[in-house]
Amino acid sequence: MAPCRSSTSVWSALLLAREARKMACSVVRSPVLRNPTVRHYAAAVAAQRSCAAAPETQVLSNKIAVATVDNNNPVTQVSIVFRAGSRNETYDTQGLVHHLRIATGLGTCNSSSFGIISTIQQLGGTITTTTDRESIAYTLQVTRNHLDKALPVLEQVATQQLFKPWEVSDQIPRLRYELSTIPETTRLMELLHKAAYQDGLGYSLYCPKRQLGKLNMESLQHFVNNWFTGSRCAVVATGVPLSDLSSFAASLKVGTEDKAAQAAKYHGGEMRKERTSELSSVAVAVEAIGFNDRKNALVCAILQRAVGSGPRVKWGAGVSPLHKAVSSAGSADQFAISAYNAVYSDSSLYGFVLSTVPSLAGSLTKAATAYLRSPQLSDADVARGKALLKAEIAFVADNDAATLENMGVQLLFMGKMYNTPKFIEEVDKITASEVKSVAAKIGGGKLSMAAIGDLATVPYIEELK
Repeated sequence: MAPCRSSTSVWSALLLAREARKMACSVVRSPVLRNPTVRHYAAAVAAQRSCAAAPETQVLSNKIAVATVDNNNPVTQVSIVFRAGSRNETYDTQGLVHHLRIATGLGTCNSSSFGIISTIQQLGGTITTTTDRESIAYTLQVTRNHLDKALPVLEQVATQQLFKPWEVSDQIPRLRYELSTIPETTRLMELLHKAAYQDGLGYSLYCPKRQLGKLNMESLQHFVNNWFTGSRCAVVATGVPLSDLSSFAASLKVGTEDKAAQAAKYHGGEMRKERTSELSSVAVAVEAIGFNDRKNALVCAILQRAVGSGPRVKWGAGVSPLHKAVSSAGSADQFAISAYNAVYSDSSLYGFVLSTVPSLAGSLTKAATAYLRSPQLSDADVARGKALLKAEIAFVADNDAATLENMGVQLLFMGKMYNTPKFIEEVDKITASEVKSVAAKIGGGKLSMAAIGDLATVPYIEELK
């Protein structure tokens, strides 16, 4: 039976339409459109934005960690980050985090989906959700003067989910669409993780097709109740005073249980997916060092850039040691290669990603694997790697979105915050001998391999030494 629409709702709709027309007329009469060059000398001078502001941190009584950089940015950002990702799924709940991501903005305990969307649009803000294998972040962006009205919406979206069965099922077409548009490079990375870890970190960021329609509201709510807890939560922000952010974080309704994730277990192995393609894409990696060994994780970051993380000039040729080592097996115009380093809390994958024409895939993969096993690095290579990493750290400080993400990672997985000068100082302390030592140590590890495309000449993992 179709629901009846009350006369009250009809009159409300008419009033809203009339107000919208009035607002439109006001915009047309606005002097901004008539005379855009007019100067309003009485306008107050905006506070200067400061990129050099140091992060402030605090751990609240509900175990939530809080960090903020109050840089006077007119657009504030607030992110609620939980240390829960696809590695926390089980075999029967694979794809659950993908469901959680696209469920952002659905009805909550206190608001409908329409209410959430219309409120955020009225305030001129956005709420986005990003996920990876170890975290899920709900991020609000809004102007400073509307922050107090937007924060309750962020709280509802991140901590007061109410997975209504009909809303969950309505998301299945969107899931199918996202699965059909995954880039080939992303599919390659998913295969590599599956080969390396099997379960846990091996579970995909995307929902397997066999799981579509199988995950219900109980599964989603159970995951949220178990993993969205205070000890696994961080609230980070830019452009917000610490006192305001702490008050907001203290009011969040999150669980108190301190649930530990299963330790990562590296297996090593091979995953191949043959497809009709003009290219062969191959990724080979070994297990490296996670955030739990902060210094050596930093060494691996330097190593990746010293070995070669792609050309630094658009459309330019690679001049890295890895590229030079592989060039002997094929023309530089026929392949692209980059070092790869995916870091997690207690493990990481270090290796290379290669894309080439099928006829050269075998020889190039063997040459790159040989270099991975015994890299030849000079002190100049290490110095260049350190310079690149320091530049990237400095670039992050100038990008609020990247700064926010970096703050969440540091707070959740390192337990403390490092400002930009301190971070650069840590990089400077790393010596060339330490980088070479770590490179030799991890290079002898068990291989994991993934390949996708035309695999006619791509060797099997047993053929790589």
